[in-house]
Amino acid sequence: MNSLSAMISNSETASCGDVAWPLQAPEELVRALAAAGQIRRVAKGARLFSVGDAAAGVFLILKGAARASMRVEPGRELAFHVAGPGSVMGLSSALCSTHYQFDVETLETVEAVYLGTEAVNEILRRHSEICMRVMNMMCDELTSLWQTREHMQSCEKQSCSLHRSCTHAANLQ
Repeated sequence: MNSLSAMISNSETASCGDVAWPLQAPEELVRALAAAGQIRRVAKGARLFSVGDAAAGVFLILKGAARASMRVEPGRELAFHVAGPGSVMGLSSALCSTHYQFDVETLETVEAVYLGTEAVNEILRRHSEICMRVMNMMCDELTSLWQTREHMQSCEKQSCSLHRSCTHAANLQ
């Protein structure tokens, strides 16, 4: 088990395994965001953003790792995704001009490019090929979130269909 997996397994989280959105953004999007954004260094344990915050922009992780999660009940959270270099966090919320739908906390010091929503929209307006790739990413993310929601609704701990990756099974042992 790598050190990031150990950090996650030692916390009070339920994870639905590998049903997360794609780990890597398309190379064209990474280049465009990196060229237009501002580099930020975020300390271990800090939040890039929290659920309910107004979605003001996106973070492209260059170095380090962060965990996307959501509280499902007091003292318990669902970990959706561990994001590493090449991951773009907050994209769908920023493009929909809504609030962030999950918390993103750094698991180690993160170096990220931050780009405000207006600048992201301008890149997508000017580059239709990047825009189509982003739409594909968002569809994949929605499919993944739907699968996670379906799993959480049907998981009854002992008969979990994702028994190899769901921490419910691990907690029973």
